[in-house]
Amino acid sequence: MLTARNGSRWKVFLTIALIGLCNGALAQQYDVHLDNVERLEGSENYFSYNYTTEKISEMKLKFSAHIQQHKELDDSYSVVALISRADLAEGSEYEVVMDLKKPLCEWMKTIYKTYFYEELEPLSNLPHFDTCPLPAAEYWLKDYVLDTEPYKEMMQEGRWKVEMKLMKGDEVCSGVITTTTVKPVA
Repeated sequence: MLTARNGSRWKVFLTIALIGLCNGALAQQYDVHLDNVERLEGSENYFSYNYTTEKISEMKLKFSAHIQQHKELDDSYSVVALISRADLAEGSEYEVVMDLKKPLCEWMKTIYKTYFYEELEPLSNLPHFDTCPLPAAEYWLKDYVLDTEPYKEMMQEGRWKVEMKLMKGDEVCSGVITTTTVKPVA
């Protein structure tokens, strides 16, 4: 079980975004390994948290989190999501797969609404997609199971890096970088 403290709620979403956006045409079983979650400097000014992940099976992870958002966030902030992939061989360079930047309120009404809200709503008190600005508040997520089995035919082996950032202008206010390895099951 992996436990961490002091970061942002976006970590819960990183693995979800990674698996949902991988592409490839291989119909094979894959092992998905969360290698590292790195909080960007300054994140503690915006969020503190405790979270756990538990690997249930080769294709399922369970997440729980307690998040304290310290500041109100409005549309003067934007969300940046950058997903990159490299071959499994050490030293291979990452290539950008997706680079997305949206003002926070637009992010909530599009990406969050479409990909996250419906699934997370019964398991959390995370804000409704129409909430903006986001008030400083305490949030929780309990026992969310990420099942990657439905995505196995779309997965592509490699080393994946997901960068999620909360920006104010050109300044990074908060964020995380997650690295994940996707390998064929031996």
